[in-house]
Amino acid sequence: MFPRRWLSFLALLLCGCQAPPQSSAPPRAVSTAKLFPKDDLGREIALKSAAQRVIVISPGAVETVFALGAGKQIVGRDSFTDFPPEAKKIAVAGDFKGPSVEKSIALRPDLVILQGETWDKARVEKWQQQIGVPVAALTPTNLAGVSRNFAQMGAWLGSDPKRAQTLAASLRIAPVSPKKSAFIEIARSPLWSAGSGTLVDDVLRAGGFSNVAASVKGYQPFGLESLLVRQPAVYVVTSDKPGAEVVRELRVSPALSKLESVREGRVLVIKSDFLLRPGPRLKQGVEMLRKANF
Repeated sequence: MFPRRWLSFLALLLCGCQAPPQSSAPPRAVSTAKLFPKDDLGREIALKSAAQRVIVISPGAVETVFALGAGKQIVGRDSFTDFPPEAKKIAVAGDFKGPSVEKSIALRPDLVILQGETWDKARVEKWQQQIGVPVAALTPTNLAGVSRNFAQMGAWLGSDPKRAQTLAASLRIAPVSPKKSAFIEIARSPLWSAGSGTLVDDVLRAGGFSNVAASVKGYQPFGLESLLVRQPAVYVVTSDKPGAEVVRELRVSPALSKLESVREGRVLVIKSDFLLRPGPRLKQGVEMLRKANF
């Protein structure tokens, strides 16, 4: 069984699998006024002016809005948001499945922003129809996409353009040649990792590692037998636990203890927020990977 914290992270990465809830409340008409930057699904985001009341469904996007200096414009957030601390005071208006239609209507937003790797146009269009305001979907699968999202959100919220440009530039990170191979553990029981085409894979590569799970696509279970054959030079764990504790846990695992990287302590533990959340702190995650010295 997945521990609850892993379920939360996987849910946020995969962004919901259920249809949006139905609402009996009449939707408000969506404005067709001035056009702002399109969302990542290529949809026009029509606003009369920069949004002053926004619902944001994604911890990374909430963090970004605060970094843009627009935190006071957020009137609703997802239930997993916990950074910055003041964001926890904002009303909950949804979760990894998407926005609550009833709560969203009650909060009277100008705009709803969703961020995650797998939002699809049909669900987003349905929420927009039900809530009655533009719903923008951001689906970054690499650092360049997250950087672009910074600029999009800045424009939608009317943030200082220079501030948005600076934030966007922070993730335009020059590539480096991979120094060693690595496996990144997203969940342990069963073992999951991030394959090609994912944000986590791109962060790992930007940090200077080749991804031994790149043969799979997306976030997938990864066979222990395949991992033992590939023997990654470094084992990366996303966890808030102290590194020594994580290493002890890995060494008592009958399967993972067979990895040379685990036996020799080549285990890199990085807080989940720095690798899994598509926000400003991804830069710190990349820096932690680059500084790893094994």
